Amino acid sequence: MSSVKKQESKIIFICWLAYTAAYVGRLNFSASNVAIIDALNASKPEVGLVSSFFFFAYGAGQLINGILSKHYNAKYMVCGSLAVSSVLNLMMPLCADVALMKYIWLINGAAQSVLWSTLIKTLSEFVSDKKLPSAILAMSTTVAIGTLVSYGIAAIFARIGVWQAVFYVASVILAVAAVIWVSLFGPSKKKSVEADAIKPEKVKMTKAVGFALILAAIAGIANGFIKDGITTWVPSVLYEEFGLTKSFSILLTLFLPMVSTLGATIAKKTHEKIKTHATMNMLFYAVAALLCTGIIFSLRIHSLPAIMICFIGVSCTMAMVNNVITSMFALDYRRSLNAGFAAGLLNTFCYIGSTTTTYVLGSVSQSSGWNAVFIIMLAVCITACIICLAGLAAERKGKS
Repeated sequence: MSSVKKQESKIIFICWLAYTAAYVGRLNFSASNVAIIDALNASKPEVGLVSSFFFFAYGAGQLINGILSKHYNAKYMVCGSLAVSSVLNLMMPLCADVALMKYIWLINGAAQSVLWSTLIKTLSEFVSDKKLPSAILAMSTTVAIGTLVSYGIAAIFARIGVWQAVFYVASVILAVAAVIWVSLFGPSKKKSVEADAIKPEKVKMTKAVGFALILAAIAGIANGFIKDGITTWVPSVLYEEFGLTKSFSILLTLFLPMVSTLGATIAKKTHEKIKTHATMNMLFYAVAALLCTGIIFSLRIHSLPAIMICFIGVSCTMAMVNNVITSMFALDYRRSLNAGFAAGLLNTFCYIGSTTTTYVLGSVSQSSGWNAVFIIMLAVCITACIICLAGLAAERKGKS
């Protein structure tokens, strides 16, 4: 293997590791929310607000860091982000009530908001066009693997009644990832000749591409709303509607990320056939709408197998949409857009949806039941399809 290929593979690996670890250190709270509600005698809106604080800080930080990422020293910024998140995870179990947790998680969101735009910028600078599809595929699995690890750990510790240990384990994972990142990144001040050789030639951004970016960002709101709504509240649905234990509810939720890892491969294969991102997203949202209808029906007939199939399906389609919006779009248009800025902007809008979903859906479920929650999700999917239709016209014009 040539030195260029080795460098590319190393960069892809450490970017993947950093973001996977970050997911473990952010989703562990959502994975433990059923246990935390019982242990601290908190309400669902109160617990949902903790996640909303994280998503608010993360989303706002994405926009700021997307703009500033071109000035960052990636080696130390990513390491620092992971290290701070590690310390904050250590602090969470020390809280006696949820009210304090939300401020720690707010800072965690701000700390982790450095990561995505910086990692995407790093990939755009050090990975060639030939290797880029592999990088996109690898980064798209971070959500699923991070979810799998965080929910798996949460299920184990919920079973033995020690929810605090979830945060201790996440802290160790983040610290180890920070050390590996800074050790393997290499020289921080000067790019190699090989990196300069694979850097893409820039072209001027057209109005059509700019409009497509805006519509993709708006569609991202729906993605964050549905994706994190499912991830956060599925254990509660299974616990409340089907009478499962807390640990078993979390354990069943593990099927979501396990299957959604296939979403990255499906999205990659789909992109080989369908080049416009908006078309892919419209297709995925349409499937998600059908599955949300299936969830509503499954609640009425009280079928656990049926609702799990629908939950897994929605999770998988949202993983595909997230891959298209936050990875494919930013990197496919990296010649006309600053990849770090585009990734940060698109992720910001995804997290606008995430910020609203945890509190809003928690409140709706408490006042009107879970059926109302999934009617809202269905409406969001249909709206996203309409937005993607407008984005399709903009992308076609931008590519012509």
